[in-house]
Amino acid sequence: MATARKFSDAVLKHLQTQHAESSFTATFVNGYWRSPRFSLRRQAELRKACVMHGVDPVSIGLPEPAPHKVMQKKPPKGHKQQREYQAKQEKIQKNMREMPAKIRDWKQ
Repeated sequence: MATARKFSDAVLKHLQTQHAESSFTATFVNGYWRSPRFSLRRQAELRKACVMHGVDPVSIGLPEPAPHKVMQKKPPKGHKQQREYQAKQEKIQKNMREMPAKIRDWKQ
């Protein structure tokens, strides 16, 4: 169970003011990138404070949260012995079917 967080006065003060988009994203000005006023960690803190105090995060200028990416499902690689087991068994079966003919040829 999560406990109730206490946010600093500075964070609560930011909940009451409207912020520009450049406060939350890096901007390219005069050939240089300027850091956002609020880091991603501070943005997450502001978003959590908004939720706890019933304020819409978009109303103070926070961007919409990015959707979670879907993980690509790949089958596990496994060990080489496990990957080649089926082919090895087929080769053994093929050789066992040919064995009587090989023995007959060898005895002659």
